[in-house]
Amino acid sequence: VPWFWSDIGDIKLQMVGLISGGDSHVVLGDVNENRFSVYHYAGNRLLGIESVNRPGDHMLGRKMLGAGFSPTPQTVATGPDGLKAALAAFQQVEPVRAAE
Repeated sequence: VPWFWSDIGDIKLQMVGLISGGDSHVVLGDVNENRFSVYHYAGNRLLGIESVNRPGDHMLGRKMLGAGFSPTPQTVATGPDGLKAALAAFQQVEPVRAAE
């Protein structure tokens, strides 16, 4: 999964995935405080995440996209704890599917 980061003054910009072709997005965090992440979707498929001063979101995004996990926009809206729980549940089910 492609990823990128850059420090620009007091801004840490991080991106994971490829967001072109997206048709919707979910924003977590506070845009006015320069601490937010934008989750880009094509339909219900997560394409990538752009994060500003939210490195935890970026690292979780790398894990999700690397595992082939695409949380629904509704799951993203629950925040990092909900995403971590959903990823853990996905990782428990996926090894079973791969063995079938």
